[in-house]
Amino acid sequence: MIGSVWNKWDLHIHSPMTHQANEFGELSIAGYVTKLHEQQLSLVGVTNYFYFADAELESIRKEIGKQQAPITVLGNIEFRIAQPNKDGEWINLHCLFAEHLTSDDINSALSRLEISNTNEHGHAIYCCKESFIQNKLQPSDATVDYDKLLSHLKKSFRSGIDYLIAVCPNGYGGFRPNFDEGRSLALAKEIEKKGQIILGRKQDRNFFLNDLDRYVGAVSKPVFTCSDAHSINGHGEPDNRRFGIGENYTWVKAKPTFEGLRQTLIEPDSRVQQTDDFIEKSFMKPRFKSIELGGDIFTGQLIKFENKTIPLNPNLVAIIGGRGAGKSLFLDSMYSLFNHNSPSHNARNVNVESLRITVDQGDGTELSFNSIDDTYSYLHVSQGDIQKFSQEPSELSDEIKKMLGIHHSSFDSVTSNSITVNVGKYRSFVQYWEMSDNEGNRVNNPTYQNSIIERNTKLMATITNPQNQQLISQYQLNLKSANVKKAIIESLKQAQAVIQRSEVEINQHLSLLNGNKEVLNKIPPVITLGTQQAITNNIQLFEQEVSQFEVNNLAIVEKFKEQGINQDIASLLDKISEYQSAIDSANNKLIEIEQRTNQYHEYVKNRADLVSTYRTYIDEQKSHIDKKFLALTEHKEHWDEAQNNLVTKMISDIKINGSIVFDNDKFYSGLEACINRGRFRTTQEKTTSERLQEMFDVSTISDFFELIAGVKQIYCEGVVDEQGNPQKISIEDLFWKSEYFNQGGRFELLNYLFSPESIKSFLYVNAEFEYKGKTVDKLSVGQRGTFYVCLKLATDPFGSPFVFDQPEDDLDNDFIMGQLVPLFREIKKYRQVIIVTHNANLVVNTDAEQIIVASNEGEVISYESGALEDGNVTKDEGIRASICNILEGGSYAFEKRERKYGIKSLA
Repeated sequence: MIGSVWNKWDLHIHSPMTHQANEFGELSIAGYVTKLHEQQLSLVGVTNYFYFADAELESIRKEIGKQQAPITVLGNIEFRIAQPNKDGEWINLHCLFAEHLTSDDINSALSRLEISNTNEHGHAIYCCKESFIQNKLQPSDATVDYDKLLSHLKKSFRSGIDYLIAVCPNGYGGFRPNFDEGRSLALAKEIEKKGQIILGRKQDRNFFLNDLDRYVGAVSKPVFTCSDAHSINGHGEPDNRRFGIGENYTWVKAKPTFEGLRQTLIEPDSRVQQTDDFIEKSFMKPRFKSIELGGDIFTGQLIKFENKTIPLNPNLVAIIGGRGAGKSLFLDSMYSLFNHNSPSHNARNVNVESLRITVDQGDGTELSFNSIDDTYSYLHVSQGDIQKFSQEPSELSDEIKKMLGIHHSSFDSVTSNSITVNVGKYRSFVQYWEMSDNEGNRVNNPTYQNSIIERNTKLMATITNPQNQQLISQYQLNLKSANVKKAIIESLKQAQAVIQRSEVEINQHLSLLNGNKEVLNKIPPVITLGTQQAITNNIQLFEQEVSQFEVNNLAIVEKFKEQGINQDIASLLDKISEYQSAIDSANNKLIEIEQRTNQYHEYVKNRADLVSTYRTYIDEQKSHIDKKFLALTEHKEHWDEAQNNLVTKMISDIKINGSIVFDNDKFYSGLEACINRGRFRTTQEKTTSERLQEMFDVSTISDFFELIAGVKQIYCEGVVDEQGNPQKISIEDLFWKSEYFNQGGRFELLNYLFSPESIKSFLYVNAEFEYKGKTVDKLSVGQRGTFYVCLKLATDPFGSPFVFDQPEDDLDNDFIMGQLVPLFREIKKYRQVIIVTHNANLVVNTDAEQIIVASNEGEVISYESGALEDGNVTKDEGIRASICNILEGGSYAFEKRERKYGIKSLA
């Protein structure tokens, strides 16, 4: 059920029943099978010379069944052909027979083959035990003509169904293809041309896989390393047949069957490995090991899963099925368990009654998940996800950022808070400046305060005469000094209140920090006792001085009496106090107004400076995207060459860069909501937006930052210079023109232009890309999808499983055949890939290790699984038949695949 997995094969291994060089001694068939099982061999080519011993294969197969050992036995007859190699050795070749053939089937057919040897009378000797004995011929002395042998096999058996030819390039009896002499090289080529399998050494792999110039029409061929064991234990000397059972073998990723052997002809590189250290065996690959499904799928609906646990292949799993068969429900169920809080994807919201997924973390450690509270990170692309992201550039940009590992980066919170505080203080000043009394006087206006001073000074003059002038001046001076001190006392008390509030707030915050166990060096609280005491001392000192001035003025009152000034002294002094207090208050107010006005100018300047840091923020965002993509293209030391090449190939047609976007339409749309639209109504000549653009003159990022920096660039109706020419004003100038604003006044526009949360709606950074030299607007949806998949895999190539629901729906067919198929073939070595597909090429040409067939019978969804090599198309049985019946072009895909490797005749 798990499909094609790696297992050990030995195609050339002798048994205790071998005719020649038998060194097994007293080893029984039972002991032989036990040894095969101990060495974890899954398929053996039991070998004998020219013919099998009576019931040789059956004896071994029967014992395998008795011991319940998972071993398949193929027959392997070893021949020596009459043409010797350069060293004068007869060249060996092997005929591997399918497991459905018995020893008698094979011996019977070979008994009709004339070998090259003749008896002493010149009569023919046949390839069978009886003829050899009758003619006193030892198998070690027999030879056969290569062409006659092949011709006889084709007449007696079905090539590719009953048998395959294996040739030996090296060792004793090798045909030595590496010699470059004329006759030897020509012979070697002829021998190899007619063989489908190479029984050789690990160092032969590259030659027979990649040297396609070794003869015209040469194809890649699988190389099998074998023990050629003639004894239970050997000495690791292959040239002298000194390997024992299990000491030399080949790793094969196929069902241990003759059909599995045929698959190695089609995939001689990816399905055959001659050493123990190949990627798929050594690379730690987290994977879904199995999924258990059962019961209702949707709440309140009849459709349900058949109760079943399905083991999953660690490489490429392809799920197929007819329309409504439930193939995508398989993946939707997986998604529902791990991604229940991710509504952005298009997986259906299933609620499976019984669902359990087992994960192998790559080192054999298993995790079991069966609750929606569980979580596991893996790459899942649901049906329609690609189309959703690729059709909307902004969503695709966000997705690109996520794939590059760029998460949302907020604008600096300290600066944001500073802007908020700044705007708050600015607003407070505006309210302060515009404050009016009951009579409509702008009380915080210098003109108004100067008028108070002027009026009360004149009033003071009306009550002063030469007789009282000196005493009044002294009295007035004392009042003024006392008022100054009182003003300072009030300021000191306000400062003390601010300090006390701040101390409490700061120490509460420090207490929270100190409560964090990660903060080892505790922070002492802020203590302002000394500061507050100094303020108190000053207050007390000034209060004493005020008291002294009051005492001094009491003395002046007495002097008025002593001088006998004939006036109502009490009324006179009350008026002096009233007028002087008004003057002093107005003077203090002028000082306050000046201070507040200076602060206001600082607010305006600081506001622009603070918001200008947003430019640095977006520049850094752009640079971050550029650097992330550059890092993706760089060689990774912790990857091997194949991994680096794979990722390089995936992104070879991709270019990504950060792009700062100023969205004019969004900017003016937001601006329109902040002003008095009545002044910008659409006319026959211009729209509201066009009139705003004409006034504000902002069309680029630089224009915007100049606007908030206070550059005079706004054309305001009615504002002209001395010559009557239109004069530009700054944004701050505009803020004071109330006719341009609604009830909310300038503050809506102020917040819109200066709040980072508002700015990001029209000024932001997108991840823009080119694919094959084309920008996103020039790409089809399929090409965008192709880009998406390449980047998705390149940014997370060798980690968690990759689940992809029906990639062919959103991708160009040229990409599927030209890039996705080769990509899947490579990437499945490093990560588990699970796809749902109705495209035969994605199943057959990717050489999917496991095929899961979905079916729906009476609203019960069930799944059957196996390998590409399972079944028989002619008999309409198994996985191969399902692929041909369900997937359009399935038969053609199989045929094309086999023709590509030159083995159409074997089908």
